[in-house]
Amino acid sequence: MLNSFKDILTKVTDLTILFASIFTFLAFITPKEISIDPLERSRERASISQSELRDARNALSENEAMASTIQASISEFNQRLSGLDPTLDSAELQALLSQIDSAAINLEKEESEKKSFVERIEALEASINSERQKINNLENQLNSSKSISWIQPVRKNVEALANAAGMDGILAGFASLIFCLVCKRRKEWFKRIFRIFYK
Repeated sequence: MLNSFKDILTKVTDLTILFASIFTFLAFITPKEISIDPLERSRERASISQSELRDARNALSENEAMASTIQASISEFNQRLSGLDPTLDSAELQALLSQIDSAAINLEKEESEKKSFVERIEALEASINSERQKINNLENQLNSSKSISWIQPVRKNVEALANAAGMDGILAGFASLIFCLVCKRRKEWFKRIFRIFYK
């Protein structure tokens, strides 16, 4: 019974070594899995830029509304100014001119801010388009990748072992295991050959 158990255990061990060799070979002949981290980072950057773009557009809209209000005020002041007599209403005339100057300064400030908002929006749109292009390229790479996802953990583990023991060590280990299997299977043949050589 002990011999039977030993034979079964030997067969299981041999099969395990065989499958481990096959999986390791498959892991290294198939392309390495492409990391999705750059894709996730690009998506995150695009999302942040889109949020900033919404805020910039809202700010631009508010700026344009404020500029329109100031422009309407200036037009109203000018209409009131045209109806005044310079000799009789000099105090009111001076007050209106002062208000027009103040409104003109505010309008200039709003126009300057508008330019800044427009430049920011253009930069954000360019950034979003660039990130979308990167995302498309990365998705195409992932879709066209020939890597086998379920075998990648084998590759990662063997690579870690290769970094620790060196590739030569791994090859020597597999060669030793295969040699042991061959020796077990062909024990009688080896005995006969070495008897012939050493007679």
